[in-house]
Amino acid sequence: MLCACEGVREIERVLVPLDDPVEAEGLFKGTATLEPGEYRVKFLTEDGEEEVLQGLHGIERFRPITVLPPPKPDAILLMSDIDGTLIGDEDSTNQFFWIWNEQYKPRGAHLVYNTGRPFPSAHNLIKDNRLHVPTALVCSEGTEIYWFGCFGSEDVEPDYEWREILMLSWDYEAIKEGVQVLVQQMEHEVNEAQYLFEVCGQPMIVINVPDKGKADNMIGKITHELLNTQGLKFEMTCSSGGGNFFILITPKGASKGSAALHVSKRLGFKPEQVMVAGDGENDVPLFEATVDGKDKGFKGVIVGNAVEGLRTWVGRSPSSHKIHRSLSQQALGVLEGLSIHFP
Repeated sequence: MLCACEGVREIERVLVPLDDPVEAEGLFKGTATLEPGEYRVKFLTEDGEEEVLQGLHGIERFRPITVLPPPKPDAILLMSDIDGTLIGDEDSTNQFFWIWNEQYKPRGAHLVYNTGRPFPSAHNLIKDNRLHVPTALVCSEGTEIYWFGCFGSEDVEPDYEWREILMLSWDYEAIKEGVQVLVQQMEHEVNEAQYLFEVCGQPMIVINVPDKGKADNMIGKITHELLNTQGLKFEMTCSSGGGNFFILITPKGASKGSAALHVSKRLGFKPEQVMVAGDGENDVPLFEATVDGKDKGFKGVIVGNAVEGLRTWVGRSPSSHKIHRSLSQQALGVLEGLSIHFP
């Protein structure tokens, strides 16, 4: 591994001994130690072969890595949904950030947004100052993670490790080929199909259809042909917006919850130092991260305006005792959860 502190100096190569790859994952694992700081690195084999990095603007020479010091003993990590949770009422959002900056940031707290929105949409909220710059942004239902540096909303880089983990968990080429065949067969029912890995490196296929009936028909075809007949492994969800329906095909295991676990480990937080917050049924995977033994999972809060589906799941969850049901709505509900779990 070659490392360089950006704009400062190049440091000596760091040897990363690799374990034997896990056959089912096709993944090499190794550990090396770097001092806290900002690095730009690339991985090379002993034969000099370099990795290929797909970045936001094409192939990049280095991958950015931020090595953080361990969190303070009383620091916390908040991972929150955006719409209906942190935003929805401007006064509540402003009050949240005022209290967060006054009471929690001085303790070394980290804020991570965990949203179903795609990156451009969520990023615009930050650039437009509707949301403060976070430590990280989890978007597109956990399929993408972006890390923010210390220079504002434009200082952002994708989490290459997360992309690689997800891309190794599915047979993308076979799934893409199968989707292309079905889209061609049903072209009169499809507005557009986007293969985002080719566009920006995001592990997701999006099929845009004009109404729910056509969405259900396409989902049925994909389930029969690709999941049942060919035995391919992937996740499939459907969302709506602007009068259209969007079928999202993502790697198996990609979710708000699995991304949250990845982020918390990267930041070095123990589960009891982490709180998740949300309001919608698509936040259930995020709250699944609270289920890990009796007292080992994250803490949580559902805000007062949470939908019935999320409330029902929380009521039946073995981690129900760790999830506060706030009476306050949106961002004020998040503050209430913080005051209960981290007074």
